[in-house]
Amino acid sequence: MPVREHPGQVGHSDQSADLTFIGAGPKTLGILLALAATEDAGAGLCIHLIDPFPPGAGRIWRTEQSPHLWMNSRTEDITIFPDESCRLVRPGIMGPTLHEWIHGSGRDRLTEAGLGAEAEALDSQSFAGRRVQGHYLSAAFELALERLAAEVHIHRARAEAVVRGVGDRGFVVTTSTGATIATDVLVSAQGHLDMHPAAQEAVLADHATASQGEGLYYQAPGYTADLDFSGIPAAAEVLTRGLGLAFVDFMVMVTEGRGGEFVDEGERLRYVPSGTEPVLWVGSSRGISYSPKLGYSRAVIPGAPAVELRYLDRLADGAESEGGDRRGGRDRLGESSRFIDFTAVLGPLFELELTYAHYEHVLWKRGIDAPSLLECIDEAAERVRTGRSDANGVETIAGAAREVITDEADLFELARIDRPLADLRCDDLTAAEASVRDHIAGALERSADAHHSADLAVFDALVKAYVQIRMLVREGRVSTDDRAEFVEGGLHSLFSFIGSGPPPERVKQILALHEAGLVRFLGPGLSIEAHAAGFTARSTAHPEAKTFTHLVDARLARQSAENAADPVFEALRSEGRLQLEAAAHAKLRTDGAGRALDALGRVQEDLFLLGPAVSGSTAEAFSRPHTGAPVFADNERIAATILDSVASGSARRELLAG
Repeated sequence: MPVREHPGQVGHSDQSADLTFIGAGPKTLGILLALAATEDAGAGLCIHLIDPFPPGAGRIWRTEQSPHLWMNSRTEDITIFPDESCRLVRPGIMGPTLHEWIHGSGRDRLTEAGLGAEAEALDSQSFAGRRVQGHYLSAAFELALERLAAEVHIHRARAEAVVRGVGDRGFVVTTSTGATIATDVLVSAQGHLDMHPAAQEAVLADHATASQGEGLYYQAPGYTADLDFSGIPAAAEVLTRGLGLAFVDFMVMVTEGRGGEFVDEGERLRYVPSGTEPVLWVGSSRGISYSPKLGYSRAVIPGAPAVELRYLDRLADGAESEGGDRRGGRDRLGESSRFIDFTAVLGPLFELELTYAHYEHVLWKRGIDAPSLLECIDEAAERVRTGRSDANGVETIAGAAREVITDEADLFELARIDRPLADLRCDDLTAAEASVRDHIAGALERSADAHHSADLAVFDALVKAYVQIRMLVREGRVSTDDRAEFVEGGLHSLFSFIGSGPPPERVKQILALHEAGLVRFLGPGLSIEAHAAGFTARSTAHPEAKTFTHLVDARLARQSAENAADPVFEALRSEGRLQLEAAAHAKLRTDGAGRALDALGRVQEDLFLLGPAVSGSTAEAFSRPHTGAPVFADNERIAATILDSVASGSARRELLAG
């Protein structure tokens, strides 16, 4: 298959394509693998890929980045390839998991890249560096090229402009190197987009700029690996908002990344500073770091009950009763629809899925014969599903659990797990900081203790329930307002906190830096006020306020198509080619196959939108193996629709030429 690379030289070049992707990272890679698995493997197509970052790996997983940045999933839990568990129309192109690749066909590649020693130290439970994942995705991209029968052109450039084509071509894309590509079908698959500053962030940035004479510094949310923190001097006290994964990256970049070293002392780490580190005063709404990944696998709990959805899957089949609080509305295609209410139905059933998984495992683990407890949960779910209850029965379930379970650590209360320090009240910052430290250390200890393996059952239920609700969103069963406020707001935050936390080693590093005096904890309920003297932080856990001259928002900006700093989206919107939702944090609207709706709600056969800024899009690009992950079926479905659109474009050209 012919492949031509356009590595970024400046020069005007008029080219034509059947299909053009803006963004050549993992999402596009998944579509290309699906195209390669079709009957003719894309024979006769001319495909152009536009991305300044390496194809396959893309921006996040590029192979040229800091060695201190890791993945957030174990090597055994990552695959870009479908497997036998996936529900596909035709056999997909299968391949190794990340773990299998590292210790198989990828070993020589990693050694040549200077990553041989790192690869040798990785086992199935390890968290690999992002550079290793980048090489895995690059190898998968090369496999896709081998299997495709299409002509592929790779542009290492940015897409700077796009306009409607004249005559027989759908769109004309101009790249940052001056190339122009006339294409029948255009696919935007750019992943997380950079955002213009939101209102609060713009105020903080303007305040810091206007007060530069006072030495104020502000860093707005962004992808941490791309941000420049060199303006933060050694020993500077930095107010840091956010204790999630972006904070972990920031923390590592200004400590280990500045020459410090973590020394393993068995159960703990000790940090040896370089003397160039700042002091990070960190707080958030929860005030604690995300829950660490569990330090054990399913292999250590043989015979445990399998975790399957009991309640939410019935909604997917339309099996919910006529009861419940469901609101009328219109789906993404404008057809009559009835949404499933989140606060009355989806949220309560989500919680009950986790509750059932927890107690089923605890009863099995502790050898307790109490089927009535599980029946109590089922009854609560039935009341929610049929609209006979305004609550999910958590108090009734809690009472039933206390009758048969004596260990407080075996009880389940989602609100307490989600916001464990919400009621923390201390006399001063010192006492609050000690409470935060003790909670983080306790969470780390529990995460390594298989005695509490019910946490793994909750994790499994969390992932399955979250995916199920996202599928309901994609199918138009959740209103735009509910999706923006509850699914992408509170539910996503909960999922990230419980299920997408850092590797345990990272939490050990947080504690080591705290012991070294380089990470300090402000507490939960963080609020920030900007004024002439700097940025003042307050916590609900104690009465003390503390003022800083440096502020870092350690988080990704929330994806909003309306706020996207992307010239392609801006150009398409100005031409009426895109339709925004009427909601906060609005996303772009598409039909069920990823085709964009224009400003009048009409499906555009030649324009596809994929990614976090798109309503109903499957955001992830790779997934856990042997879980039947829906992303692979989505890729197959989208690839088939793209081929139909390309065929329509070719037929249109032939008609015009005739």
